[in-house]
Amino acid sequence: MINLNRFSFYQSSFIYIIKTVLFRKEIPFIGGIAINDKCNLHCQYCSVSNRNIPDLSFNEINKGLTDLYNKGMKYLYIEGGEPFLWKDNSKNLEDIIQLARDIGFKFITVYTNGTFPIETKADTVFVSLDGLGHINDAIRGKSFDRIISNIKSSYHRKIIINCTLSSKNKDETENFCEALSKIKNIKGVFFYFYTPNNGFDDLYLSPDNKRKIIKKLLYLKRKGYNILNSKAALKSVYYNNWKRPNGLSYLFAENKIYKCCRMIGNTAVCEDCGYLGFTEIFHITRLNPNAVFTAFKYL
Repeated sequence: MINLNRFSFYQSSFIYIIKTVLFRKEIPFIGGIAINDKCNLHCQYCSVSNRNIPDLSFNEINKGLTDLYNKGMKYLYIEGGEPFLWKDNSKNLEDIIQLARDIGFKFITVYTNGTFPIETKADTVFVSLDGLGHINDAIRGKSFDRIISNIKSSYHRKIIINCTLSSKNKDETENFCEALSKIKNIKGVFFYFYTPNNGFDDLYLSPDNKRKIIKKLLYLKRKGYNILNSKAALKSVYYNNWKRPNGLSYLFAENKIYKCCRMIGNTAVCEDCGYLGFTEIFHITRLNPNAVFTAFKYL
């Protein structure tokens, strides 16, 4: 049986390649929308939640999604705050997902902290988890047991773990991957690096530390752990030779569209960018075979 999500990805990617490679146009590849500010956790490194900013209304979300789609984006990620907390009268997250499909988005991802039941029609769910047991709870607040319970109880076919590495969990990657590999509902782990927004702090990772971690992640991939960062992107971060900011991704947040991310224009943050999903996008749109092959694991 044909995987329709994968077929749609192939089809849209082929059209994208024609427009960007043959006609040399810069077209955004993926769009994001931050639908709310509220979150029930208070992660140490988070700077985009619980700032008393009003959540987007359903009408504002409609406008934002339409604007992103009209810019050429066919892939969408939804984030918060915590998206499962979003409500507008009788509407909830699932109404936003249906709206996005009606507008024309081909593939939809939700980013969640995993503390709510993982019941959604999004194509992929990324669940944030920053270590095992007390390590995660020290960084994100007491939540580990509930997150694991929700993952095990979910019927969703594509749950992927997001782990943000900082000075507080940088030495736990192998134990983390080993433990999660035993949970059948988890399809893989994607690693990020902590991005300092206010200068150096106690979460900060030096370039040397990042390079050591990347070597370890490449080693763990060779051991067979399902780490979903591509080898191509990890090496690009190791050598610090990927372009940022770029026009491959846009984010609608607080009723504005941001090119790349909300920190656009902050050169210090950009230089220390740990959002390795952007690195993957950079290499996918340049048709790097390793990055493209790895991306199919999300589908």
